[in-house]
Amino acid sequence: MHKCCTTLQVQRSRRRLNGLQLPLNYWQVIGWVVFLITASFNLVVLIQIQFYELKLVSIIVYVVLYAFHIISHLAALLLDPGEADLRKQEASTVPEFDRTIHAHVIENGRCHLCNINTSSRKTKHCGICNKCVDGFDHHCKWLNNCVGQRNYTAFILCVISALLISLFTSVLCVTDIVLFFKNPDQLSLMTQQFVNCTQVANVSCDTQYCARSISFVTFLFVLCVSGLAIACALLHLICFHVYLSVLGVSTYEYIIKNPQTTSINFRCCRKKIRQLYLINGHKTKTNEIPMEKAVYNQNTSQSESNVQSFLSDLINDEINKAKKIFLYDNNKIHPSNEDGIS
Repeated sequence: MHKCCTTLQVQRSRRRLNGLQLPLNYWQVIGWVVFLITASFNLVVLIQIQFYELKLVSIIVYVVLYAFHIISHLAALLLDPGEADLRKQEASTVPEFDRTIHAHVIENGRCHLCNINTSSRKTKHCGICNKCVDGFDHHCKWLNNCVGQRNYTAFILCVISALLISLFTSVLCVTDIVLFFKNPDQLSLMTQQFVNCTQVANVSCDTQYCARSISFVTFLFVLCVSGLAIACALLHLICFHVYLSVLGVSTYEYIIKNPQTTSINFRCCRKKIRQLYLINGHKTKTNEIPMEKAVYNQNTSQSESNVQSFLSDLINDEINKAKKIFLYDNNKIHPSNEDGIS
């Protein structure tokens, strides 16, 4: 299974041409599964709940949005964002980077791995796809492909269409919940028959609550919350890219310029505290003393200095991890960007 799918951002021996090349990313497969499940619920179940006029509107809106999303997703997935000169070449094995010969992958506007002249300063060599990407923004694990100048528009349109689908689903769910409580006669005939509690044995005629009606409302509530959760995540992503466009920087450049945005790995933190505890001269094994006691017993000025040094090292480690998300470090940027990204 690991040959088909993987979560590891490993370097390829040959450059990746599109997001369908093996191995696929597990997050990519999960995205497809979520898409198929939600699309099935929307097209097979949710549309059938609506009254006639709303049903026709829902079919038209869903067909347009889903078609738009699939086309934009395939465009972002299949378009090769690599440099134009690189796309003209066959996908041959890329040599390993020799640091004894070159200090950087890209020097003086030339990539020593792809063996091409880069077209701009925004060209970066993605270690995951193992190719130079024109206008590199980020490597998307949901697409299993880099997002660059060539497929950036398709990527944004894909996210926007997914956002609209999620919002429209939530709106339909809220509408149906309101109709159920206020005017259930406005629901489709099939839905009215399903939630009609008077047809259920041992249920009084003056109630609208039974196992069927409760399951109906629960289904709508769960689907609505799921749609809103997905919509919030997608809206956050869109707002972030709008913010980047205002700043005039890419996602990669923003992360490099703002490394403090990287979250702290607390498991790494616990490991470093143990290392710090041993360095401070305590001979007792850390697994014999509670970690809280081991840390808070260090009240001397020397311990405080060591803690400050530890925090500094920890932050630096997290900065390097943030950079390695895209398999980029200071040795993989254009030399003109080493002193800061304009």
